[in-house]
Amino acid sequence: QTLAQTNPLPFKKTIEIEVDPLAYLLNGYSVHGVYNHDRLRFDLGAFGIEQPTAITGKKDFRVMTRGFGLKVNYMIARVNGAYVGVDFGYAANEVTLKETGDRDTGHNLSAGVHLGYRFFLFPRRDNFLRGIYLTPWAGVSFNHVYDRVQLGNYDEGNIGYFATFHIGYRF
Repeated sequence: QTLAQTNPLPFKKTIEIEVDPLAYLLNGYSVHGVYNHDRLRFDLGAFGIEQPTAITGKKDFRVMTRGFGLKVNYMIARVNGAYVGVDFGYAANEVTLKETGDRDTGHNLSAGVHLGYRFFLFPRRDNFLRGIYLTPWAGVSFNHVYDRVQLGNYDEGNIGYFATFHIGYRF
């Protein structure tokens, strides 16, 4: 064998698809298309999630957030392992006052940073299972709220924290 046959290509290009299972458990959805170019990952996704009151502390309100975003990640160890990235997004927060059913929707743009870890569940397989991976990640973002919710004492913060995991498939 030649050296070129045993070493990976310096600029490997692949496509992946990911979902966030927690979003589905929280009456929402999540789908992300990912393009990889060597160590860079470009993730374009759409999401929806009913924010749990146990986390938000807003027990008088139901908050449904829907939006889309772009993440750019740098894979520290190429395919498996840690990564860091930046993200930009748009979100609409539909807020309902539980007591009266009154509702209003606010909108924001966000920019943030995140870190995560990706690992393949069946790396030694020679079938379709080889492409399945998990990636837990967490991030912090600054939210520019340009259309505030005007409902009771509801207050939207400018700093957002998020942690979850995605299940993905690399083609």
